[in-house]
Amino acid sequence: MVLRVNILIYMYMVLCVCMLAFNAAYAGRRKWSDLHRPGKIKKWKERIGILIESEQPVNSKETKELMKTLAKPAQISLFYKAQQELWQEGKGERFLDWAAANRRIFITPCEKYSKKSVMYKAFYAFLIGQYKLCGTTQRDPFVRFMLQLVTEHSIYCRENALQALYANAPAAIVIRAYQLMVRQEIEHSSKLVTDGLLAFADDRVELAGLLWDHWNEFPPFYQTAFINFIRLVTDGFGRRFLSLLREETDREVQFAVIRYYRRYHYEEAGPVLCRMVMEWNIDDWEFAALAAASLENYPGEDSIRALIQGMYSSNWYIRDNASDSLVRIGRDSVLLQEVLQGTDRYAKDMLQYKLDQLGKALDMEPAAEAAAALEQEVAPDDGRD
Repeated sequence: MVLRVNILIYMYMVLCVCMLAFNAAYAGRRKWSDLHRPGKIKKWKERIGILIESEQPVNSKETKELMKTLAKPAQISLFYKAQQELWQEGKGERFLDWAAANRRIFITPCEKYSKKSVMYKAFYAFLIGQYKLCGTTQRDPFVRFMLQLVTEHSIYCRENALQALYANAPAAIVIRAYQLMVRQEIEHSSKLVTDGLLAFADDRVELAGLLWDHWNEFPPFYQTAFINFIRLVTDGFGRRFLSLLREETDREVQFAVIRYYRRYHYEEAGPVLCRMVMEWNIDDWEFAALAAASLENYPGEDSIRALIQGMYSSNWYIRDNASDSLVRIGRDSVLLQEVLQGTDRYAKDMLQYKLDQLGKALDMEPAAEAAAALEQEVAPDDGRD
């Protein structure tokens, strides 16, 4: 029994020594690599510089060599670092022109990285986006690779692939990417979807129109993100979005539409928003609160009466948004006296507070303008008699 315990102890000691040796060897290799990394980057920088200076396409022999070299993760990392340094020296546009003229150099590495781990796939997708290598059809090898990556489980792969498509692909390809994600039941980050679509390099209004053409192919999750994107791009969807408020649509989609009408005035949406505010005790309070905020963009007696009705709501958010909109579009209306002289203490106090705050802000504006004018008239003292 004692002998067996000793054997176990010796085996454990041997394992510890092996682990220490492995860690030491790994640390030494990393140190050696870090020491030689600047020199390797310099060589790549010189090589790329020669390539972009030449106006002739890369010959077939060098193309094959570059394909083989860039298929290695360590080498493509050095290649990217060298390219970044060239970009800082003002040669970025010339590099992009060279990359566009020699796209075939990056095709073989594209096929190699498609079989590697998600980390390498994500990095190569990032490079394709940076170099704007995607083509205009689904047959393009880079587009095929990106459409493959948008269905990966890794959010980094999906986002980098989408960014590559936003950078150079047409709107139809972007739509295709989202169709594939929906087919695989993938819900990409809604904020990343909205921000990414805003980064689309081509005509974003055309992209918005294509999204609407395929609207029913997307679930409410994506529809909400698309509306948020369209809200920041165009005012031409007032009529189309109104149908989403009148139909049995997902609540988050309707919330996004109400925010759209707060940014862009659409006359026919006014009565719908007024109804939502006036029926605060029937519908979900969030509809009335958002509609009350949106009515600040719809001045008129009907809006003022709806907002006054909202002031009597039992929900604080509805009263708060209704009072904000009231002081913006109906500050001089006699209808406000209905609230100020009414019996609802909470409504009176909130509206009076908003009016007082607005009055202070208006009083401060002339004082600020006068101070600025006085500062411009007074010459600075330079210390001389």
